[in-house]
Amino acid sequence: MHDAEKADGTVSHWKVGLTCAAVVAAAYLAAGLLFDPAPSTPQSGDSYVTPPVQFPVQIPGCETVEPPRNGSPSSVVFLDKYGYDNPFYPWFSGPKATAMTEALHAALPEDVEVAYASLQQSLLFEPILGEDPKQEKYGSDTAAHATLLRGDRAGALRVSVRQSAQPVPPCVAGDLDERRTLADGTIVDTHDTWHEMNRVRTLSRTATAYLPDGTVVRAHATDEVTGRAAAVPLTVEELVTIVTTPGLRVTAPIPPATFAPPRWCITGVKQSPPIAEAQARRWNAVLVGIPLDGLTLSPPLGALLPAYMGGGVCQIVGLGIPEQDSLLSIKIIIGQPFPQQDSPDNDATSRRLADGAVLTTEESQYTASGPTKSTARRSRTVTVTRPSGTQITVDSSVTAADEPVSQALLEAIASNPGLDVS
Repeated sequence: MHDAEKADGTVSHWKVGLTCAAVVAAAYLAAGLLFDPAPSTPQSGDSYVTPPVQFPVQIPGCETVEPPRNGSPSSVVFLDKYGYDNPFYPWFSGPKATAMTEALHAALPEDVEVAYASLQQSLLFEPILGEDPKQEKYGSDTAAHATLLRGDRAGALRVSVRQSAQPVPPCVAGDLDERRTLADGTIVDTHDTWHEMNRVRTLSRTATAYLPDGTVVRAHATDEVTGRAAAVPLTVEELVTIVTTPGLRVTAPIPPATFAPPRWCITGVKQSPPIAEAQARRWNAVLVGIPLDGLTLSPPLGALLPAYMGGGVCQIVGLGIPEQDSLLSIKIIIGQPFPQQDSPDNDATSRRLADGAVLTTEESQYTASGPTKSTARRSRTVTVTRPSGTQITVDSSVTAADEPVSQALLEAIASNPGLDVS
């Protein structure tokens, strides 16, 4: 689980990705949906059932217990304007997200594996969306989520972290099973429960830590999963270990030379069939071995993952500098129609390779709009489509004053025969 190097020579996708330099949000207007306390929000006409709550009741660790409160899970939508540079939350940043992500992965039990999925679904802490630090319940946290595999079973995990100036909330009947007070003053509430939506039961376990420095960490594990036998993937004690992990604290120092998380990548192609993890691993091994003529990439190629949006797999890397104005991206999709050799109508040029594949090249200039400024950029793109329907696109994007990666090197990557389906 925690080994950086895999048997086939590729590098674990999140370990490689977390050496990446800078990050921008996949879309500045991406909407986030936050839920508390359950992962499913009842809609009008849905049946939503939770366990009956006894009151009065004694809860271990609580001097007093308040009566249960009515209410259902709530949702709120925020717009991501800032990425990891939200000025309303100065404690958080891209490098801080990387450090927290590494601490979270290290806190998982050794027999637990993060399922093959996009970066956003790989326990990577995401930007904070809110603009009001006083609104501590919604929008002020950073969260990481994933499907976890444990043997032949699987379940979901979501971990959120926020900074709070509020006192620890009272014990409320139905909200927790136990309250623990640790030696350093940390208070941890735990809850093992279930809910039913339209007669479908979901099991869940939660641990919430209120730390002396104002950090609030919440870990919520459920048996919601498809494609495998479902089970809550972590015990209550394992969730307690996660929420008390020192590296998740707001005040935990960021190790030197920690870069921001990798960028989420998209393909924009919905028609590409899913690509199996084993196939992506084979392609990653090929990418690791491609000579780059002295070009320094951060992180190196070889960490293809499912796209955040669209089908296929992809990766975005920086060109040798921490502040990534220069980027190299690669995306691979399958099941694509084989193109005509004639050049497309968008000023691109194409030619047929010796192995029958069609290679298309294109250069463009455009303006990238961000939350505070717009930047003139240029790109050089090479796309190779093979008779099998596999399509490999390699793109070099730089500021208008810089020179993209050479045409020859882009062609060498995109046309490597090892990047076909096998």
